This record gives sequence, structure tokens and C-alpha cells, in this order.
Amino acid sequence: MPLSVRLDAEMEKKLEEVAHSLDRSKGWVIREAIRHYVEEIADYDVALERLADPAAKLIDHEDAKRALGLVD
Repeated sequence: MPLSVRLDAEMEKKLEEVAHSLDRSKGWVIREAIRHYVEEIADYDVALERLADPAAKLIDHEDAKRALGLVD
């Protein structure tokens, strides 16, 4: 789906630099940025729903590290 976006000169320059450093097109960088942003927002929404759920079991940081096997 074609989409048009207006960028100020500074942002366009940064976009070109990132695309060049990754050896990718500006379009690829924009698509990846949007994909990452949308995934983060979805994760954020899930987190908010879980926090609002009184039945949800919350665990502290140390318990989470143990559950993930990150503690010696």
C-alpha cells in the first residue's frame, strides 16, 4: 500500500544516514520502524490490560529472574 509521509529536513537527513549505514533503502527503514513501533504499542496494551486485571498474578523482579533461569 503506497503511503506518503512528510519529514522535516533534519529527520530526512537522519533517515538517509541510517539507511546508508544499514545498506538499506529509506523505505525499508521506515517499514521496520513502523513495524517495531506497532509491536511495542501492542505489547504496551497487553501490559495495561494485565495490570487492570485484578485476577492477574504479579511477581517481583527477583522471582521473574528465577523463573527465567537468570539467577545463579
